[in-house]
Amino acid sequence: MTWYTTFFTDLANGFWRGAVQPSQTTAEIDFVAGFAPGLRVLDAPCGSGRHSIELARRGYTVTGLDISAEAIGFARSSAPSLDWRLGDVASLGSMGLAADLALCMGNSFGYLSHAGSVRFLADMAAIAPVLVLDYGCAAESLLPSLPGEIRMSAGGVDMVAVNSYDVASGRLLIDFTFTDGSRVQRSRCEQHVYTAGELTRMLHGAGFGAVELYGDVDGSAFSLGSHRLLAVARR
Repeated sequence: MTWYTTFFTDLANGFWRGAVQPSQTTAEIDFVAGFAPGLRVLDAPCGSGRHSIELARRGYTVTGLDISAEAIGFARSSAPSLDWRLGDVASLGSMGLAADLALCMGNSFGYLSHAGSVRFLADMAAIAPVLVLDYGCAAESLLPSLPGEIRMSAGGVDMVAVNSYDVASGRLLIDFTFTDGSRVQRSRCEQHVYTAGELTRMLHGAGFGAVELYGDVDGSAFSLGSHRLLAVARR
């Protein structure tokens, strides 16, 4: 079983819901909206729905897809009128979806195998003419200053993350511990690490003709040490 199919429980999701401030969501959608050629948006994976809900608030027609039943349940309770779907991004190609803009936000790219990621990008290219992909594990962002351990508390959940990097497979391995005082969840996250150049070539291979790379939602150029990579790909 792939790790992400069981990772996103109420403890993990509750932590991230508490860790992200509303101002961050607003800034990210301000950036994303500038690339939307129409009103239909696919948000996959959508997590607990923060991007989808903000887009809908601005008048977009949004489909939010995620594999976490807890996250989709939370999203549905927050915005019942939106099109929420429980499903795996690995199966996007069989869902008959169509949009003007596709989003892969929240640093969820790289969860699949390499072959799965290649297929995912091709599926996104078939669904929408524009893709905005948020990737915090680009090699230029991650490897110069990879911390060994991170401790944070948010949403009533304490989190400890212990990082390691597998050179042979090019994967970031993170051993997470979440606790809310009475329950403990220990899970490993595995994420493939690509350089910006590798990701650009993958996007071209998927059918996107033009790729722009940004270092943040302020529109700054991506460079060595940028804390995230935002790739905007157009067919």
